[in-house]
Amino acid sequence: MRRKHSFIDGERIRRGSTLRRVEPVHERLATGLAAIPQLRYIKLFPDRLAASSHLSTDGRKNPVVAVGGEGVTGVELLIDADVRVVQFYTITSAMQGCGRKMVEAIVGATPADWMVAVPMNWSGGFWERMARDYSRLRVL
Repeated sequence: MRRKHSFIDGERIRRGSTLRRVEPVHERLATGLAAIPQLRYIKLFPDRLAASSHLSTDGRKNPVVAVGGEGVTGVELLIDADVRVVQFYTITSAMQGCGRKMVEAIVGATPADWMVAVPMNWSGGFWERMARDYSRLRVL
């Protein structure tokens, strides 16, 4: 039987059917991202989290995080609770300044003893700027 979590409301914040255990970091990240009005949909999965302004139309109701997608603002994170790392997998923003808001929310919600990392960088300068502004962020 699944334990109910008060922050998962089934509308804005959802959990994937394969998620068996909600880690405390899931709650912190989802709550932090929920403070950004553009991110209307947040979904928790095993070892990852996705948040977006749009939902998929394939019946799964997953947040769409397509880089360069028209009008899409979103982020997908990989979460490794065993080694305490949150990695930015994908980030896209159709609105100026929303990328910074997402980074700020994620860095602020990640526990102090965890690493926040960007393992792949094709941003053309965005991640370097974020790393200067948020000292916990590691661009690898």
